Amino acid sequence: MRRWIWIGLVALSLGLTLFGLLRPRAEQGLAVNVARAERGEFVREVRATGTVEARVYTLTFPRPGRVAEVRVKEGQTVQVGQVLAVLETTNEQAQLRSVREALRALQARAQAAEADYQSNRTRLQNQLLEVRRNLRIARELLRVGGVARGEVERLERQVADLEAQLASLNQARTSTQRDLQAQLQARQTELSALERSIAQSSLRAPVNGTVSSVGYLVGVETTAQSAGAALGAPSIRLVEAGSLRVQARLSEADVPWVRPGQPVRLELDAAPGQPLVGKVDRLGVQAEVAGTGGSAVLPVFIRFLDQKAESLARPGLTATARITTLRLPSALKVPLETLVEAGGQTYLWVVDSATRTVRKQPVTVLARNLTQAAVEGIPDQSIVVSLPPEALKEGARVSYRLSGPEARP
Repeated sequence: MRRWIWIGLVALSLGLTLFGLLRPRAEQGLAVNVARAERGEFVREVRATGTVEARVYTLTFPRPGRVAEVRVKEGQTVQVGQVLAVLETTNEQAQLRSVREALRALQARAQAAEADYQSNRTRLQNQLLEVRRNLRIARELLRVGGVARGEVERLERQVADLEAQLASLNQARTSTQRDLQAQLQARQTELSALERSIAQSSLRAPVNGTVSSVGYLVGVETTAQSAGAALGAPSIRLVEAGSLRVQARLSEADVPWVRPGQPVRLELDAAPGQPLVGKVDRLGVQAEVAGTGGSAVLPVFIRFLDQKAESLARPGLTATARITTLRLPSALKVPLETLVEAGGQTYLWVVDSATRTVRKQPVTVLARNLTQAAVEGIPDQSIVVSLPPEALKEGARVSYRLSGPEARP
């Protein structure tokens, strides 16, 4: 009995197999890949790579000395005029006090000498006035015989003597003034030099910015500015606030699309996944060849707009810039591989989802980016053939698989 059951099962299996092989098959059509035309924002970008640059100040002390204080550290934000580092000024301060005391003493001497001169001059002038008055009276009396000639001569000698004393007094005053003035000038020059040296002991920020490096150490002797500018010499480097930018190399094929003011997305190789916002500042005026026998590139200067750039970007870092040259808020988008160009015309193979047949539909291409095209000439949500095979003909039946609820065999 069991044997007949097995024979029956085998016969049923063979029958079903023969039925499947011999029954009429529906036409499957040419297998193709498809995509859906979707409406949304279309963005065209130009990509360029470049280097971060900025206006950097290399600050050094204009005079030699021992570093007393370093008041900033790398990455610190500073304001214009802020003290960054200070040299020791103990000796200069002591000399400054001494010179100021000497200057005050000289000024006191000058005032005393002038007061003494004024007093002596007033005394002599009063005496001279009195003697001249007496001489005038004596001469009148001499004409009438009221006084001896000897008295007149004596008064005349007194007048001459007083006049000589006044002249000598004025000459002595001039000499004293000249000597004191020279000493005062010397002390004033010494005072100015000390004050300038003390002022130069403070290294100040010339602009608002961020400290990029600090090369001074407390207690270490430093040289003057001429030597400090040498390679490797200590200094404080300051990046001016707002001066950070990227100088990128733009392919000559992309130059017609780029304009000042266009938005840019920037990404630093040193800070992946942290995009920054910028804008095109200007294009260069001189193109250059990229490598031996390469195509020309044009510098494009991009200004950072993102506040985070001050903490992330550093001069010399490599950056990738994606410049938005066109933005269409609502455009019908299709993949580039769906476009077919022939006879100076662009068209798409559009699939009729009801009959699974295709038709060639001319379209107008509004713009292209690296992966998509914005087109006009077909309805939204149209199904179009991707990478159409050469065997595809007008009205041909196709089979395809479309992801989503409307997938067809």
